[in-house]
This record gives sequence, structure tokens and C-alpha cells, in this order.
Amino acid sequence: MNQENKNQNLFKKIQNFIFTNYIQIIISLVVLLILFIGYQTYNYFKIRDIKNSSISFFDIIEENQDLSSLENLIDDDNIFSILSTLKLIQKNNENKNFSYSNELYKELLSSSHLDDLYKSSIAANASYTMINASYEDNTNNYLNDISNYINNISDQLDGYLSIKKELEYLLIVTEIDLNKTEYNNNSKALNKYNEIFNSSLVSASIKERVKKIHEFQLYK
Repeated sequence: MNQENKNQNLFKKIQNFIFTNYIQIIISLVVLLILFIGYQTYNYFKIRDIKNSSISFFDIIEENQDLSSLENLIDDDNIFSILSTLKLIQKNNENKNFSYSNELYKELLSSSHLDDLYKSSIAANASYTMINASYEDNTNNYLNDISNYINNISDQLDGYLSIKKELEYLLIVTEIDLNKTEYNNNSKALNKYNEIFNSSLVSASIKERVKKIHEFQLYK
């Protein structure tokens, strides 16, 4: 009997609560329904946009269309906007249009939601490319951007530590060459070389490459 009374009391409390707060409950349910519908609608359009970007991307690539058409996909904010940007970078690098590639690299690294691995990979690629471009175009206009690219390479990824250290060294050497200053008297270059050569974390292959550049710079 006591259990039955308890159940009846609980039922009455719930009934009273619903009756007293029915307006708030209805509003809450409506809000939840709107949020659910909004989420489903967002997913629908997001999937549709990705599908349309996918079709456009592969049509352009497979049909050998003018790759400048990929510029229309850059602002789509999905995986195909990233792939389109990388493809445009590749094309402009091949055509030695490095200034445009540089702008694309900056946009990609600043606007895309990339995890550390992909961001580090793209930043490393951008750094090597623009160091080469600095020599090709005989300009120091890219040096600040290269420094920013190097800073985008994660220190937490063991596989990229050696690459980052090599790029830091190459950037110093590039600046020395472009400004036609003396390597032998440049403390930044010599200190970075010693840091790399004495580090147990830098790979042997990177150390060997840096050593060859160091010796070339000393005796050229």
C-alpha cells in the first residue's frame, strides 16, 4: 500500500509539474525541434556542397580543363577546396609563378582547419618551394613568409623536427646569399649549424645535407 501511495504521489508531482510549466516545456520542445531540423538541414547542404565540389574537381582534372577553373572551388571550405588549392600551387610552381603560389600557400595555411600533420606538411613544402623561388627570382621578398611557414611546422611531430631545423638553417643561408654577405662571419648561421650537428634528435641524412652546404659556404 505504501508503495502504491508513493507511486501515486510521484505521478501527481509529475502531473503538477507539467501542468504548472507546460508553456516552458512546449517552448523547449519547439526549440529542440528547430535545432534538430536546422542541424539536419545544415548536414544536407554540407553533403550536397561536398558532392558538387567533388564532381567539379574531378571533371576539371579528368577532362584536362584549364586549371584556373579550380579557383571557383577554393572558397567552398571543404576537402576539395584544399585539393584545388594544392593543384593550383603545383601548376603555378611548374610555371615559376611563385608569387601567386606564395599567396595560395598563405591562404591555405591561414584559413583551413588542418590538423598539425597536414599543416606541417604543407608548411614544409611551402618553405622549400619559396626558398628555391628566392634564388630563382633573386629576391628576398619571400623571406618573411618563409619564416612564418617554418613556424607553422609543429614541434610536437618527431618526423618534422629535422625538417624544421634544416629549413631554419637554409633560410639563414638564403638570406646571406641574397644579401651577398659573408657566411664565415655570420653567427646565426654558424650557431644554427652547430645546433643541428650536435643534436641527437636531428636525423643523420639532414645533418649530412647541412654539412655539405656548410662546407660549400665556407670554401666557396
